[in-house]
Amino acid sequence: MFFYNSLLQKNKELFIVFFIFISIFIFNILLEYKNYLNFKENKHPSIQATIIQIYQKKNKKNKNYFVLKLKNKNFTFYTTSFKDLNLSKNENIELRIITTNLNFKDYLSKNFYAPSYNIKSLGFSKNPKIIDYFLNQHENEKIKELYGALFFALPISLELRTDINYYGIAHLIAISGYHIGLIFSFLFFLLSPIYSFFQKKYFPYRNLKFDLSIVIFTFLIIYAYLIGFVPSYIRSLIMLLWGFYLISKNIKLISFVNLFLSVCICIALFPKLLFSVGFLFSILGVFYIFLYLHHFSKYFKPFINILLLNVWTFFAMILPVIYFFPLLSYQQILAIFISIIFAIFYPLVLFLHFINEGGLLDDYLILFFNFKLYAINFKIPFFIFLAYILLSLLSMRFKILALFCISLNFLPFIFI
Repeated sequence: MFFYNSLLQKNKELFIVFFIFISIFIFNILLEYKNYLNFKENKHPSIQATIIQIYQKKNKKNKNYFVLKLKNKNFTFYTTSFKDLNLSKNENIELRIITTNLNFKDYLSKNFYAPSYNIKSLGFSKNPKIIDYFLNQHENEKIKELYGALFFALPISLELRTDINYYGIAHLIAISGYHIGLIFSFLFFLLSPIYSFFQKKYFPYRNLKFDLSIVIFTFLIIYAYLIGFVPSYIRSLIMLLWGFYLISKNIKLISFVNLFLSVCICIALFPKLLFSVGFLFSILGVFYIFLYLHHFSKYFKPFINILLLNVWTFFAMILPVIYFFPLLSYQQILAIFISIIFAIFYPLVLFLHFINEGGLLDDYLILFFNFKLYAINFKIPFFIFLAYILLSLLSMRFKILALFCISLNFLPFIFI
């Protein structure tokens, strides 16, 4: 009887939580729809935006045209021009876009295509001084892009993105939970001795871990403002705050239910994440980490678990990543080791930039990106991707199925 009452109470609490999430989600959807209708009211609105990518392509008639990826404070969108307007990356422009064929789904995703005309240059805007301080330490444009993305979530060129895909390390470049974890750990290690000194002398009754966590979270929120509230960063920050709440309430953190609840929080607050590939990757990444810990962590010592977890997560993500980004190379296996090295590299280069020695490793990084092994485009059908996800979910229950799912990710490498 006690078990039944406890289960009933737990289900009741979950129902209330889900009801709150759904209410917030519906409110945000209705708000976005209202904004969508207002946006569509003017069929040719004038927009100011910044060029974050520009490249040339050919159409079916072999005629050249330019593709512009633009960003303003509300959304990111693509447009095209058959005229060479002599525009550059990071240049601010004003243009009129045609919203006639823009549907609500595309508007909600904050990432869409819109035809345009009357494109005019507004010149270049200045970066905040701290960004210039970091980037001016480098001469090579590709390395500037790398550190701009690594520290300030600035967009990167197609060339650098291809280099990154050869190594399979896009998750290390895009600011997300991995970086938040490193920043949190670095600041905690840095501030602990200072806080501990004053705590012992003036306020021994305070909890060091709790107080420092609040201070670091404040810094992380300020950092979110500095980099422009990047979705991947905000998503990870919300999940970290949710995890902090669970720990403070002595609730088990590593739980598939808690992962599901954190996903619900993110989607309720930011419905556009429903269409974000990066969001899907981050969910899957955490899910496969939990899957390993759930089934296998008890069999090994902590150090061995860290090594195996890197290998496990890398191979678990092969099929999902290939489905969206079909570049495949044996070189990507190096990501297992690079992920471990990155835990040292990231705080090291951050420190070097603070002391104005950020360019110290530039020559090595240029060699690193110039190295390329043979690669192929390996496309997998949607039904295989879907089947893999469903099998992964079932593997929460069956250990042998979890091993089978991971082993499937070795198969694509046979075709190289």
